Amino acid sequence: MLITSIIPGLEAEVEGLGYVYLTEAYFDQALESLRDFGIENPISARNLAYARTKNPESSLRYGSYTKEGFLYLRNEPVLLALDSPLLDISLARQAVKANRKGDYFSTDKGVYNKYREKAEEDKNKSPNGRRVIILPGKKDYEIPTNRFNEDELTLFLFKDQAENYGNFLKENGIDEMPVWLVDRNYVDSKEKAILTQLWLHPLDSRSDVSGDRGLDYGNRVHGLLKKTDEVSRSQELSSKTKGKIELPYTQKQVEQMYKIISEVREGRLGTSKLEEVINFLDKLKN
Repeated sequence: MLITSIIPGLEAEVEGLGYVYLTEAYFDQALESLRDFGIENPISARNLAYARTKNPESSLRYGSYTKEGFLYLRNEPVLLALDSPLLDISLARQAVKANRKGDYFSTDKGVYNKYREKAEEDKNKSPNGRRVIILPGKKDYEIPTNRFNEDELTLFLFKDQAENYGNFLKENGIDEMPVWLVDRNYVDSKEKAILTQLWLHPLDSRSDVSGDRGLDYGNRVHGLLKKTDEVSRSQELSSKTKGKIELPYTQKQVEQMYKIISEVREGRLGTSKLEEVINFLDKLKN
């Protein structure tokens, strides 16, 4: 897939949450782009679920990588971590490189063991208070949307929004949410631990939770800035640019142009709207 925009663009302002930005790039590049922009990590599954319920007609309904990640090891249960090991930029680069060669990324067993220890330490906590959970099985399965308030995985991922998001999916005609995992025969054929990043599918794909998706092409990664963070970021940018040459455009203008291009690409705006982008670019040349 073509990498369409590495620079984060404003996707939506979400009531009670903040500003959701989008970058489309290989995962390691997306991490760097978000962090350069002042966003430390991709959006959590909980916050993306909440944003979808608040902005159901926005492009947030499309798929996105989140900050959670899966860990696999031969003859061991599947783990799901709130903070994926692939948030480490070094591991992310290695994962993208491996995935682009057609392989899952594998690394030292010690990474899996570290997260397994956390899962054991947290196992007596409520699911929404754990750092890592052990999945109930090793094969793909489905979770009924009317049981999101009971299921460990949905409570872990969506936390206080679990029941609300389940109801939202039900209202959108989704009765079950699939969970996709790396094939167990493949996992058991490898000596090392396998790491993947969670992809939350679009609503028209039943909001599937994918733990078997590679990072071998540029795709959507969202990040969140709370309103206080946005103010701090603006002040930081202002101090950095103080005394420098003033640019002939603002960040807001760039974000508006990006939004138009995104909506034309997604078919929600006609191509005639690109005239506005062309006029904007023409002014920059003058």
